[in-house]
Amino acid sequence: MENQTIQPFLTVANYHLLEQQLNKILHALTTTKDKNVILAVRGLVDTEITTKLELSGEELKLIEELFAVTDRAQGDAFLEQLKPYVIPFKPVTASTIKALFKKEKKLKLPNLEELDFQQICYLAWDDPGTHRKYVVLEQNGQLKGIKGLFANNTVRGICAICNRHSDVGLFTTSIKGQVVGTFTNHSNYICADSKTCNEHVTDMNRTHEFFERITQK
Repeated sequence: MENQTIQPFLTVANYHLLEQQLNKILHALTTTKDKNVILAVRGLVDTEITTKLELSGEELKLIEELFAVTDRAQGDAFLEQLKPYVIPFKPVTASTIKALFKKEKKLKLPNLEELDFQQICYLAWDDPGTHRKYVVLEQNGQLKGIKGLFANNTVRGICAICNRHSDVGLFTTSIKGQVVGTFTNHSNYICADSKTCNEHVTDMNRTHEFFERITQK
């Protein structure tokens, strides 16, 4: 990728989409010798990318290198070269999180130093002592915090956030109602492992819809 003047243009979800589509090509290359099958897979990947990503000419040139990949080593190199063009998750500090959950007296904070903000579409962490899961999402340029109870027992099912089949658990949020003393509960199955869930998110519209739904009174 010779042109380094292009500004970051890929969301984290876009990056995950490209990674997912690259894996489809690599899977085809390792499971079949049929050139027509490989060509068909490349065509499907091309359609998926062009319909879901709005790219300029220069940006498209960068992405087109995906179709020249022939093995995992090249694929990993391609993804690494894309990293500078990924728009990271909005910066989060301990004070930011405390402000979002200011009513929590004994708030357990995530280990922010271990996070790669170019890999997460949303921030989530668990407090095993209280069975609570905390989630931070950026919506309309602002960070929003949501908390809820996460059931210990997991099952195989579809996650309401990433829409992928995974080990999921019941996440229950409670929102104050319009009448004093009333609450509206929302229960949804989401991935038990938030890191894996983040890697599965390729469309933030669906993720935003989920969070808007569970914050409605």
